[in-house]
Amino acid sequence: MMASKHNKPLMRCLGEFVGHIMRAVTTELSKKEVKRTVEEKTEGNVTLRRTTIDEIEVRSEDANK
Repeated sequence: MMASKHNKPLMRCLGEFVGHIMRAVTTELSKKEVKRTVEEKTEGNVTLRRTTIDEIEVRSEDANK
C-alpha cells in the first residue's frame, strides 16, 4: 500500500527537520549513574573487560511537547 500524498513544500520539511535537531540538542537531561559493574578476565597477554553502567535519565517537563 502506498503512503498518502504529502503536500508540504521542501522548505517546510527542511525547517521541521532543523527544528527537531535543535530541540534534541537543547533538551536538558538529568542523568544519574546508579551502578557500575566491571568484569575482567586475563588469559596470557589478552584481557577481556566488560563494563556495565546503569543510569537513570530524567527529561525536563517541556521535552514532552
